Amino acid sequence: MTRTRTGFTLWEMAIVLAVMAVGAILVAPAIARLGTEQVAQPAAGLITLLTAARKTAIEGNATLTLRLDPVSGHYRADTTGVGGTGEVGEGTLVLDGTETLSTPLPRLVWVFRPTGAAFADTVLVRGAEKTVLVAVDPWSGVARADAR
Repeated sequence: MTRTRTGFTLWEMAIVLAVMAVGAILVAPAIARLGTEQVAQPAAGLITLLTAARKTAIEGNATLTLRLDPVSGHYRADTTGVGGTGEVGEGTLVLDGTETLSTPLPRLVWVFRPTGAAFADTVLVRGAEKTVLVAVDPWSGVARADAR
């Protein structure tokens, strides 16, 4: 009479545990990073530029005017204050490869006061997956991107 085997042998269990351990070692770094990586938001470069302009106006106690060409992305920042007027900086706005600025205006203008308040244009930033409206709160001067 032959005995039928029920269950698993010690070797079979050890192999299954070894395969599971290797899988856990490969997956552990991804699980540890889960939720910490920020997804690239449309208009992040423009929001950063506007935030820096507001900060410069407040710290320098001057009115800062930022002008941006929506086609080329070229911008220039100038200040006017008690110490006189002058250029703060200029450059080209770096957008994600799929982003475009959409506005009927030939030039976008943002004026940041030393108090943080702002007079500002709004602009649509069209990305690959979504479009956002970039606006600046007139009282606080804080830039934000609202999904459209």
